[in-house]
Amino acid sequence: MSKLETDLLRHETSDRENVLSRLIAEQGVTPIDDLRELAALWPADDDPDALMNFVLSERQTRLQLNAEDQHTK
Repeated sequence: MSKLETDLLRHETSDRENVLSRLIAEQGVTPIDDLRELAALWPADDDPDALMNFVLSERQTRLQLNAEDQHTK
């Protein structure tokens, strides 16, 4: 990787971190120290296994699309 590419990557990463930091500040988001706090927000009728299956399926689909996209370049 060239110095220019490294510098560009560093700049893009910095920009993303700044955007994320601004969003966190604007929304007043704080870390959850106790998972029971998160569990209290979770709807009782939601199936966590169904959510996990959905997330894994979406991740697999995105990985396949990215791999196909890289292959066609």
